[in-house]
Amino acid sequence: MQQSAQPIIRNAKQGGFTLIELMIVVAIIGVLASIAVPQYQNYVGRAQATEAFTATAGLRTDIGLYFSENGNFVGYQAANGNDTYIVDTADDIGGEYIDDVELNGQASGGFTVAFDNGVHNGSSMVIQPLVEDAVANADTSGGQITGWRCSSDDIDDTYLPSACRE
Repeated sequence: MQQSAQPIIRNAKQGGFTLIELMIVVAIIGVLASIAVPQYQNYVGRAQATEAFTATAGLRTDIGLYFSENGNFVGYQAANGNDTYIVDTADDIGGEYIDDVELNGQASGGFTVAFDNGVHNGSSMVIQPLVEDAVANADTSGGQITGWRCSSDDIDDTYLPSACRE
C-alpha cells in the first residue's frame, strides 16, 4: 500500500518577542552605553597624553645622555650660542595630537609638549626629569635621572600617563 504525504501541521501561535520585551532590551543597551561612553572618553584622553610621553622617548634619552656627560642640565638647550642636538630632536617630534615640543630652559632639563588635536586640544603637558627622586632644577648637579614627572595646569591628573604621574 502506498503512503501519501502527510501535511505538516504548524502551530497556529507564532513565536517571537513582544513589544515590551524589545523595549526592555533597548533600555538595558541604553544604560550600558551611558556607562561605557564616558569611560571610553577617559581612555581616549589617557591614550592621547601617553602618545606625547612615548613620542618624546628619544628626547628624554638625549637629555639623559647630556646629563650623564655634563653632570647637570646647564646648556642643554644651547651651547656656545648654538642650538644643541637636543633642540634638533625636540624640533623633529610630531604626532597626531602633538603640536610642538619646547625645551623649558637652560637648567631644568624639562620640556613642554603642546597638543593641537583631540581631547587635549590647546592644552600642554610639562615633562621634567627626576634626579635622585627630586624634580630637576638649576641647582641639580650629579646623581642620575631616576624617572620623569608629568604635570599640567590644564589637563586633569587622571589623563596623565601613569609612567610619569606624581
